[in-house]
Amino acid sequence: MRITTLVENSPHPSKGELKAEHGLSFYIAHGEHVFMSDVGKSGYFADNAGRMGVDLTKVEALAITHHHYDHGGGLARFMHEHPSARVYLRMSPQEDFVAKEPFRKLRYIGLDKEVLKAYDDRIVYLSENCEILPGIHLLIDMPQVYPKPVGDKRLRMKRGSRAPADTFEHELVTVLVGAKGLIVLTGCAHNGVLNMITAVKNALPGQPIQAVIGGFHLKRESETRVRLIGEALFNWHIPAIYTGHCTGEESYAVLESVLGDRLQKLHTGLVMSF
Repeated sequence: MRITTLVENSPHPSKGELKAEHGLSFYIAHGEHVFMSDVGKSGYFADNAGRMGVDLTKVEALAITHHHYDHGGGLARFMHEHPSARVYLRMSPQEDFVAKEPFRKLRYIGLDKEVLKAYDDRIVYLSENCEILPGIHLLIDMPQVYPKPVGDKRLRMKRGSRAPADTFEHELVTVLVGAKGLIVLTGCAHNGVLNMITAVKNALPGQPIQAVIGGFHLKRESETRVRLIGEALFNWHIPAIYTGHCTGEESYAVLESVLGDRLQKLHTGLVMSF
């Protein structure tokens, strides 16, 4: 299995021609199948794929981890260039996903509704856990055993005049079944990375987790809380953890102090093989 990071917040350390942005996108070659998770906030994922020699025409399916622009903003570009691939989302949005800014302003951060409408015949809205391709699972049954990140409190769901806190019932977790264990893709882990891993353990019991990859949304967490998360990951004996995007530099440093060389940074152009 080969996972290529098409776009991430951090630029490639030596390939300046690759474009970085606040977003996330992975291209996964898994056996005979090709799958994508997220498409960043623009068309940079496709530009970078061309520069890296990654053939996007082979993509059979795309999953968008949640309804935020930094993970699905490139959807129009994907749909235009991939006339047959299906796109998987958790639930059809009934609300406007917004962020509460200073002075009570609400900023729309959701997916482009016109794009969703235009390509409705190619979008699958999941209502249960599903294996969409051999060895590629999308899970929506998300237990709430551990606290969600505190940074989620500014993220809301607007319907009419009301804007309650986002429940993140639109978030899914992706699991890839590898030769030596499971690979977990978290997106932003708004439900909490530990809850996502618990979802994987519940859905695919008895299988070792080889790697966890994605953002953990820890920018606003206390050092104590981040350390507890790191200790849980350490005690679960997960050999490889790749994170970045929304994890935050300070939180990454805390995780690194707990996890040591098990932890590695994501960056645009990073290729991971399992």
